[in-house]
This record gives sequence, structure tokens and C-alpha cells, in this order.
Amino acid sequence: MRQDKLKLSRKRLISYIIILVAIACIAVLAIVFGFFQRQEVLEKYQLAYMQDGKSLEISPINITDIAVDKRGQDKDLYFRINSNYDLDYLFRLAYRQFEVKKSTDSKLYDGTVDFSVSDNAYVIQESLKKMDKDIYAVFSLHNKKGTEIYRYDPEETSTDKYIERIKPTVLQGYEKSEVGNYDDFINITKLFHDKLNKKVTVTVDKEKKMIEFKIRDEK
Repeated sequence: MRQDKLKLSRKRLISYIIILVAIACIAVLAIVFGFFQRQEVLEKYQLAYMQDGKSLEISPINITDIAVDKRGQDKDLYFRINSNYDLDYLFRLAYRQFEVKKSTDSKLYDGTVDFSVSDNAYVIQESLKKMDKDIYAVFSLHNKKGTEIYRYDPEETSTDKYIERIKPTVLQGYEKSEVGNYDDFINITKLFHDKLNKKVTVTVDKEKKMIEFKIRDEK
């Protein structure tokens, strides 16, 4: 009788251990693939800039370079650091240095943004740094007057309040970085609020699978 109880206790112990190991494995995988992170990259969505109630296509900006908060109504907009030169287009939108063309190949949009009217340099690359097997750019961002408002250095991201490290997830199915663990994204909403006195508003339309955003002057 006693041996039967011991066998039963061992079976229960083994079952508990198996369950705990399974839970631990699931938790590790969830962390690795970014299920617990606060932001997401919606690569299956379209991207639109909203102006006067119209949805405008901004083809120079790739949707895979954009991230948004998963939860909440007041979502922040994030931009992938690896594509730092394309940050210039966000500055042009903020300063309204663009024209709107009515012609568009997609029925999702009311027009297309044309950036050919601006010659300001908002993004200036300073140098390149090699970290492990990857090469990263050190660059600075400037306002309309040419004053430096932000500087990105890949070796100083741990103390950079504008940088978020966002991992690709299984559902996103996207992995731009060769390292594959995460990519650095800059919080455009916070940066433009602090440095340009601009308000970035983001809406995620799940029915249209569209990320819509607009940039306005802060009141």
C-alpha cells in the first residue's frame, strides 16, 4: 500500500515538473518573439497620412518601418532606426513641405503626397559604427532652422528615452535585422512633441487594415 502511494506521488511530481517545464518554455518563446511587448509592426497593413479628412498615400515610407502601440486609444508612432534617411519624410509632413496629387493607383487613398518641393536636410549622417557583424549609422536630426534636436548613437541607446527596442513576432512574420532579436525604433510621437511642438495622432483601422496618422501643431 505504501509503495503504491509512493508511485502515485512520483507520478504526480513528474506531471508537475512536465507542466512547469512546458509553462517555462512557452514563456521563453513568448518573450523571444515579442508577444509581451507593448508595440507591434503591422506589416500586412497600409499606411496613410490624413489631411483635411483625406487619406493620402506616402509611398516613400515603408509600412515595415512603422510600429504602433498595441493597446489604448492614444497610440504612439515609432519609426525604425535602420531606415533613418526616410525620417526626413516625417519632418516634411510635420512642416507641411509637400504637395498633394490627386492621382493614385489605389482605391484606398484620396491622393498621393509629393515630397519634391522641399530641400531641407533634417537627417544628417555623421559616421558609421560596426557592432558585432552589423554596421549602424550615427546621425543627427534637425529642425526647420537647422538646429540639432536629437542625436542617435547605437552605443548609447540604453539611456536614450526616445528609443524602444521592438522585436518581430511570429504573427508579424517580419525580420529586417540580421541579428533578428530586435530593432531600435524611435518614438516619433514623443520626439515631435518635445522638440518640434507637434502632435502626432495615430489611428489603427482594423477593418481597412490601415494605419492612419496626422501631424498638427500643439495648442
